[in-house]
Amino acid sequence: MRALIVFGSRYGSSAEIAEEIGKIMGNEGVEVDLVDLRKNKIENIHHYDLVIVGSGIKMAKWTKEPLKFLKKNKSALKDKKVALFVSCGAPLGGKEKIDEAWELYLKKIASENLSGEPVSMGLFGGVFDPDANHGLMYKMAMKMAKKGYEKQGVDTSKRYDYRNWGEIREWASKLAEIAKE
Repeated sequence: MRALIVFGSRYGSSAEIAEEIGKIMGNEGVEVDLVDLRKNKIENIHHYDLVIVGSGIKMAKWTKEPLKFLKKNKSALKDKKVALFVSCGAPLGGKEKIDEAWELYLKKIASENLSGEPVSMGLFGGVFDPDANHGLMYKMAMKMAKKGYEKQGVDTSKRYDYRNWGEIREWASKLAEIAKE
C-alpha cells in the first residue's frame, strides 16, 4: 500500500491540501510520498498502488507541472489507480460554478490525460487573499473576482480560506481505503 501525491501549487493552497491528504492517508497505514512538482521530478511511478495528482487553478488553468506529469506518465498511469484534485474558487459561485469547474478542471483533464477513469476526483475551495502580491495577472484576476464576491456579500478586504478541511480529510480517508484494496 503505497501512494504518490504529486501537485502543483502557485500560492500554497494546493500544497497544504496535498500535505493534509498525505497526513491522513499516512495515519491510516498507507505509505505516502509527497512531491511538489515545481521543486522535484518523479522518474518512476511503477512501485505505487495509487497516484494522486493535484493542482491549483489560476486563470481557469491547471499548473503546468502536474499536466506535464500526466502527459509524460499517461501509459504508466493506465495500470494504476489514479485520483485527481483541484483547489479553486468555484465553491464560492454555487452549484452552477461547481458543476462547471468539475467538468473543466477534473473531467476534461482526466479524459485528455488518462487512459481510464480516475478512481476519485476532488474539487476543493481555495484561499482568497486581497493583500497577496502575486504579480500583475493575479492583481487583474483579483479585481474581477472582487466584483463577483462583493455581489455575494463577501467583504473583499478580508482574507478567506474556503477550503473545507473536513471534506478534504474525508476524501483522503476514502483514498486510503482505495489504496488498500
